[in-house]
Amino acid sequence: MNNDNNPPISKLLSGVTGLEVVILFWAGCGLLFYPPVMQPFWPWTLAPFNLRFLGALYAAALIAALLQAVSRRWSPARVVTPMIFVFTLVVTVFSFVHLERFDLSRLEAWIWFVLYIGVCLNAGVHLWLYRKLPLPQPALHPRGALRGMLWVVVVALGVYGLLMLVAPLAASAFWPWKLDAFHAQLYSVTFLTPALGAWVLLRGATRSDLRALGLTLALWGVLPILGLILADASVKRIRWEADETLFWLALFGLMGMLGVWLSRAWQAEAVQNT
Repeated sequence: MNNDNNPPISKLLSGVTGLEVVILFWAGCGLLFYPPVMQPFWPWTLAPFNLRFLGALYAAALIAALLQAVSRRWSPARVVTPMIFVFTLVVTVFSFVHLERFDLSRLEAWIWFVLYIGVCLNAGVHLWLYRKLPLPQPALHPRGALRGMLWVVVVALGVYGLLMLVAPLAASAFWPWKLDAFHAQLYSVTFLTPALGAWVLLRGATRSDLRALGLTLALWGVLPILGLILADASVKRIRWEADETLFWLALFGLMGMLGVWLSRAWQAEAVQNT
């Protein structure tokens, strides 16, 4: 991509994204693979399945932040920054809604709120400042299969994510482990974040944009399944043959496959647009 058509993002946005990469790597890999090391630092108590799922969520989010931090350009920031904004906004709001879950005498709780509020404000301000930037080139306007798949992500994941917010217990009833309202509402970002990213790309997408969204969605499909396997290896509570478990596995498996397809969709779609 010609850098003249893809302007750099600000040093502030680039620097904050770099900080996010470090935190996501530490939290994601720690919770997913080394939970005894990470658990004492977490601002609320985590049961085994929530612990691994949060680790998967953060480890998967790492890839989009890393792509933005390395490129330091409007593409892929035009899709990554909105995803960062909705992720941090939802988590911040529902952390305040469930403030009783946090021990405010602990430094970790204050660090949690400072980081989330700061990252959310940073992303929101930059989205406003960059709202009139043109679509970087070369780019394409999705149509055919790509447009259809983006709409699937927007509608299917967006609607389910909203259900997780407004009816958390009912929407998460089929999950292999029991979720409380707090965790179900936090996990809504698993679905709302890629839904917003896909909506952004409906108006135009570059190769970098598709790769960022696709890889994020792919990892958000695969890593939670890995987390479930790792958690159940120690506690042995999952009924793998249960219809609810199979449905959950199918949901995340389909997210993973759709993410892989989106990350590789540029070449075929570019040919159709010529």
